[in-house]
Amino acid sequence: MNTSLVLMSKLVSMMLVGAVGYMVIRIGLWEERDKKQLAKLSLYVLGPCLLIKAFRIELTPERIRGYLFAVILAFLAHAGFLLIAVLLEHLGILGLVESLSIVFTNCGNLILPIVSMTLGDNMVFYGSAFQLGFNFFFWTYAAARMQGSRRIDWKKVLLNPNIIAIAFSVCLLIAHVSIPGPVYTAVEMLADMVGPASMLVIGMTLADSSLLQIFTNKKAYLVSFLRLIALPLLTLGVLRASGFLHRFPEFIPVFRVSFLAVAAPPAANIPQLAVVYNKEPAKAGIYNLMGMMFCMFTIPLIDYLYMLSFG
Repeated sequence: MNTSLVLMSKLVSMMLVGAVGYMVIRIGLWEERDKKQLAKLSLYVLGPCLLIKAFRIELTPERIRGYLFAVILAFLAHAGFLLIAVLLEHLGILGLVESLSIVFTNCGNLILPIVSMTLGDNMVFYGSAFQLGFNFFFWTYAAARMQGSRRIDWKKVLLNPNIIAIAFSVCLLIAHVSIPGPVYTAVEMLADMVGPASMLVIGMTLADSSLLQIFTNKKAYLVSFLRLIALPLLTLGVLRASGFLHRFPEFIPVFRVSFLAVAAPPAANIPQLAVVYNKEPAKAGIYNLMGMMFCMFTIPLIDYLYMLSFG
């Protein structure tokens, strides 16, 4: 199926789930404090299950090589985005939530299913490579900033369930050990809940905002432009100028998965973490929602430009 149609269908479904989250707060079915508990469940239980699920694959030398280069691209991309965001913060153009929203993308519960439906299940493995870079920077830099500290607490980072899930998955993969069937089925079921849970939290977060407040937020348009167009095009330009894929064309399909992640809207983890630490959760929810609306047009564009450049 065409990438654009798959993306549009999935985004509409996710927005409908967000609308349910919006309504349960509005009609009083759930209370304001419930969104914090749901956010914690999504961040610290469902998210790690998604990571474990992504690592269930048979290793081959080609896959190992492709994965390592995808990881390198992920770390370089996040480091570059982080430098740009910090610069824009120092210039007073962006605040904390805006800064994090342009650095971290929805590379998990949005991109991995799209990769599975459009490029095949075997390519989802490479999508998890981008998540390694995401999780390293998110649970070090972003978590520290959300807690109001510029100092990274490495003990908290290493004991974070998402980091533990990655280490556990890598050990199982290297040792060629499989998770028992019933246990893996439970992990898979929890992993499939990440998308709906994330959208419920966003919808619940937006329940205090009117549609007028959402669509008249000027910063939301700036964040969407930087996240969905400017940074992906900059990454594409740097990769093209490096000549890497012209010398190693076998990595073109692998990096295509990474570029879908680079072009994704702001991460759903940001509103969730903003809820947990009470750091402008409504703004974070607006940026995520606006990004998801616009990305149904921008992701196919970035994907087309990538294939035009290297395909």
